[in-house]
Amino acid sequence: MRVVLTGGGSGGHVSPMLAVAEALRELEPTADLRYIGVRNGLEADLVPRANIPIRFAPAIGMPGLSLSPAMFKFLFTLLGGVLAATVHLIAYRPHVIVASGGFASAPAVFASAFLRGLTFGLWRIPVYLHEQNAVPGRMNSAAARIARQVGVVHAVSLNRLPHAVNEVVGYPVRAGFASVDRATARRELGIPDDAEYVVVTGGSQGARTINRAVVDALPFLADRPKLWLTHSTGAMKGRGYDAVGDTRSRLETISRKPQHYRVTDYLHDMPLHLAAADLAVIRGGAGSLFEVCTQGLPALVIPKANLPGDSQVANARELAARGAIELLYEEPAFVDSGFIEVVPGELMAEKITALLDDPARRRELSEQAKAAFDRRAANRIAKRVVALAKSIRAIDVENDSTPTSAESLTETALPDSPTALRRYAEQVMGVRYERAFAHGPIRDWELEKLDDLAYFRYRGAALLAHSHWSMRNEGIKLLALTRHRDKLGLVLHVLTDRTPAPKLHRMLGGDFAQVGFVRRNAVNALSFMGVVNADVRAAIVTALDDPYYEVRSATLKLIRSMIKDGHNLADNPEIVSRVRKLTRDRNLEVHWEALHAFGFVGAPEDVLATNRAYAVTGKTPLREAVLRSYHALLDRYDGETNKPWREQLSDDIDHFAITSLAFHPHFPLKERYVSLCKRMDEEASA
Repeated sequence: MRVVLTGGGSGGHVSPMLAVAEALRELEPTADLRYIGVRNGLEADLVPRANIPIRFAPAIGMPGLSLSPAMFKFLFTLLGGVLAATVHLIAYRPHVIVASGGFASAPAVFASAFLRGLTFGLWRIPVYLHEQNAVPGRMNSAAARIARQVGVVHAVSLNRLPHAVNEVVGYPVRAGFASVDRATARRELGIPDDAEYVVVTGGSQGARTINRAVVDALPFLADRPKLWLTHSTGAMKGRGYDAVGDTRSRLETISRKPQHYRVTDYLHDMPLHLAAADLAVIRGGAGSLFEVCTQGLPALVIPKANLPGDSQVANARELAARGAIELLYEEPAFVDSGFIEVVPGELMAEKITALLDDPARRRELSEQAKAAFDRRAANRIAKRVVALAKSIRAIDVENDSTPTSAESLTETALPDSPTALRRYAEQVMGVRYERAFAHGPIRDWELEKLDDLAYFRYRGAALLAHSHWSMRNEGIKLLALTRHRDKLGLVLHVLTDRTPAPKLHRMLGGDFAQVGFVRRNAVNALSFMGVVNADVRAAIVTALDDPYYEVRSATLKLIRSMIKDGHNLADNPEIVSRVRKLTRDRNLEVHWEALHAFGFVGAPEDVLATNRAYAVTGKTPLREAVLRSYHALLDRYDGETNKPWREQLSDDIDHFAITSLAFHPHFPLKERYVSLCKRMDEEASA
């Protein structure tokens, strides 16, 4: 039986295939295995160690869905990879292909479809696809249409894949992860029995957030004499980050660290370290999660934000809901003119210390982690693969199935896309973002409708560090809808950030890195958050000078909204002077809003002097805005009838033109004018 295994680029895609290879060799000792991966992936090192011949086909990750130079490079590389994989398949003639997903498996999977079409269906190589993440990636969503069978780890994935033959099979973990006991592992590693051993790893490539957080946490952990800490940085070097170099340079700035702190780029004997550990700090990749579950090891999980479908966060939330892990979200921070995801070092130290000091909590995590791991997963997948290779319907094995019924699915799977998640929140809360100024601050009873408020707030904050402005835009909206006042500073920074846009964007009419739509929605967010302090006032002043007219218009609406909610902005001379300046703005929308808003903040004499110029203007909307400002002025001084400016207002409205070219069944300008006159007559006679 000839089997091709494929998948790679990172350990999360390679390790499951190696676990399946072990199970296949046990089930079919004469099976002939081959591996197809990418030359610069981790499989180039790990697969030969497992005594499996490997061949290579070029592949890179998909950059997105829009046409760009990167997309053309991806398509060209994919074409070359499919051709190379086709040659390998023809030479090897496999009975079945087993794919773990990711870009490295694309050449072999698509080559099988190419060969089927080339031979008019005469040569069909069945594909078994394994999806490790709760949210399938783009590659696996496409490959599922080609695969004969699809096995998933999380039941929630079943309704996210376009395939009829899907089932929950679990996560295959290499036998080595369960073969070493704690005492033996500690003896081999030289770790005392009474030591507190913590393993920190961001995976085979490493994680900037975890690497920097653990280094920054070292001074806060230095006073624990029994602490032994092994830190695996990963081997990432490129795309603006050198895992080893960045970590070592950061360590040079640390004055105090635990006595038994060790840093390395990669742990080839990871099963040994996990068996010896009291606690692991890891990413939210499926491989890392289930490797610690195999050991029943308590884990602090820091999933990477902003992956497609937020897959790592989805993985971690599934296990956190079972009580199997401790979950810590990344949060955005502004560094070097841009947002990045971070975890503060002091917070990292607090989490590690709290878990080390709470043996009962660690025992609870350990028990739930063991319960979450199905040790039969690798064997179950191997049997499905053998069945496909031998072209038989199934292998009859008692108690070999896992629940795949509707009852096993997560009751409420939150939407994957940020836009869909925001619309879901709006629907549940009964709030529309576009009605921010009419709605005012979000109320507590509206927030209580969201079952997982912490997740919505995390997602909104994390999106601020996304590279694409449209995702940052959704992040601002989620922070606003969830009234995440702890992130008010980030919203204000987005609004006032004047970092220039890239040159090409400026040539196409852009201005700042935080595009106008994002800045406008940051203004809307302030209305939902309902905070008025010195920082907010300063941001309003900046926004009133914004070059994008929608930002200026939204800020004028915000001023009216805040004043209606009881906040006094008329005492800020900078705000008042800028609103008055905008009453001469070239943009009609801003001009209208400014005339209206000036009635809320301007001195009565200044309001009358400004409005008088528009009493007979041919632009009907501006006269309508003037009448609105008069109503606002009377509201501010309600009951104060003995003011000299009131006589001037009466004289001004006597010379006010109420003609209009608008065709309506009623006459809005005249109605508002009559309402103003009636109000003034009633106040004068009171």
